[in-house]
Amino acid sequence: MSLRSRVIQWLTGAAVQRAVFGFLRNHHPNLMLGKRVLVTRAEDVNEVLKTDAVFGVTEIYAEHMERTTGPFFLGMENTPRYQRESSIARRAVRPEDLERIRTMVREHAEQLIARARPTGRLDVVNGLARPVAVGLVDRFFGVPGPDPETMKRWMHILFWDIFLNSGNDADVTARAHTASAELKTYMEGLITQRKAGLATEGRDDFLTRLLRMQADETTRLDDDAVRRNVGGIIVGAVDTMTKALAQLINELLKRPKALGEARSAAQAGDTGRVAAHAFEALRFDPHNPILLRACHQDYVLAKGTDREVRIPKGTLVIASTISAMFDPAVMRDPDAFRVDRPPQGSMHFGRGMHTCFGEHINHVVLPEVLQCLLRLRNLRRAPGGEGRMRFEGPFPDRLVVEFEPG
Repeated sequence: MSLRSRVIQWLTGAAVQRAVFGFLRNHHPNLMLGKRVLVTRAEDVNEVLKTDAVFGVTEIYAEHMERTTGPFFLGMENTPRYQRESSIARRAVRPEDLERIRTMVREHAEQLIARARPTGRLDVVNGLARPVAVGLVDRFFGVPGPDPETMKRWMHILFWDIFLNSGNDADVTARAHTASAELKTYMEGLITQRKAGLATEGRDDFLTRLLRMQADETTRLDDDAVRRNVGGIIVGAVDTMTKALAQLINELLKRPKALGEARSAAQAGDTGRVAAHAFEALRFDPHNPILLRACHQDYVLAKGTDREVRIPKGTLVIASTISAMFDPAVMRDPDAFRVDRPPQGSMHFGRGMHTCFGEHINHVVLPEVLQCLLRLRNLRRAPGGEGRMRFEGPFPDRLVVEFEPG
């Protein structure tokens, strides 16, 4: 990695973000910068995310979704189309699926770790987190792809273009254009194939459920809507899971005491306590430290307080969830690593109508995979550069850990 890349990575890293947003939270909590406003207090970030009628997402994501996966409800405002498509998609995920997902990811994680045991080394990004996420897209969402490597490539560049390419980097856009055309062709063929087998095959996955639901007019999405919505969901799933897992593992490795406590919980089968360690670690380096919204009408934020600010229509609102999760008004002793925090302080998956579709799934997947990893003896960061997180653009790309072989 070049010196320039290291400097950029440091400047955009979580530690610098916590410091900068912490200063703003204390001194300029709602800072107007031309046609942008930085929102840093937990109460105000909540107000932005929950006031969906004023702070929208269309200007942020719709164009990027249109040119890749196609229109997807998480890029829509609260329209009849949003309500219908989102409600049908949510009906295709059942409460009992969570334990099924837990078993799926545990089995897959254990297989990946077993392959690495003889060497005593594992890249937690490409050897664990990303394969588990792609495997879940196959086994639960019903989209195996032509092969795992192609799925990784498609999901990676499409996520980058939709959610993180705000500057419209031409190379990212071009690669995403190619991937979106390939994914569209693949998905159309898969839907045709899957529909042909509905009467004879006993499949039960997210895609197949949506296709079976076409028989009822009240839950019918046409084939293109099925393709668009499944595509949007799986693109959002893979790199969210991968990034969150890599970053929370990296944070635990920085804290030997917390790592040891998490390992003890894993060995005791205390999934709840492992989860508490996972999400507290993720708080220090969240996969999504800011959320962007477009202000659709003049609005007074934090009205009646000493931080009240008038936000004009057309302003880009930068809601800092990492800052909100370190706000002492809602987080006791915010700079300490504590696993007794109430869940309402967490903003890892957003708030309001655009809360991450996979929030509940991630609450199962992340601790389960971490628990499998923590059972390795003497888990530690690899020495030298291999043990430091390496990035490709905004994404973790490599983080090697070592453990006792066998």
